[in-house]
Amino acid sequence: MLVNETLEEYVKDVSSSKPAPGGGSVSALVASLGVALSSMVYNLTIGRKFYEEYDSDIKDEIESGLKICERLISELMPLVDEDKNAYDDVIKAIKMPKNNDEEKALRSQKLDEAYLKAINVPLKLARLLSEGFAPTLLIAQYGNPNAISDAAVGALLLFAGLQSAAINVRVNAKFLKDKSLADSAIEECENLIKRYEPVKDEILSISIKNL
Repeated sequence: MLVNETLEEYVKDVSSSKPAPGGGSVSALVASLGVALSSMVYNLTIGRKFYEEYDSDIKDEIESGLKICERLISELMPLVDEDKNAYDDVIKAIKMPKNNDEEKALRSQKLDEAYLKAINVPLKLARLLSEGFAPTLLIAQYGNPNAISDAAVGALLLFAGLQSAAINVRVNAKFLKDKSLADSAIEECENLIKRYEPVKDEILSISIKNL
């Protein structure tokens, strides 16, 4: 599994002549790191002297935000491998025999199933990332002032992951037979980008003010 490789091994895999792991897998990893940075800021906040001065409602929000980040990391990391597996399924389907009508029909079916999977992985990534902006904004507002820049970097990685997911959805959607489903997936990603770009910008603004 890619997630069990060393960082050096993974980078070598990405930089090799192999087509996978590629942009989708890297997007999932980048997204995981973005949430991990937010989680780090939470952990550098909870228990500090200034944190104890917050009222119970804010503390509850902060603790809930950390739990969201921890859950997201656990759900994002498997996508590093799932994206590669989805690509491998596409290649397997492309290589299926097509010597007669029966083989052509089976190949077409398997290829459509593979492209649907290849869409669903980045779509899942986009949906998960949409959950990461609120806790990142929260910890940018209430987190350790010395680590707010890390929340800003996290927000940038979250948004980069979201944009990358949208690209991968669009790339694979054009091969899907169900054009309505393909268009719906593309539209969903575009709407998520429009919705969370202002949140990303707000987090960056908070960080800049704390420099």
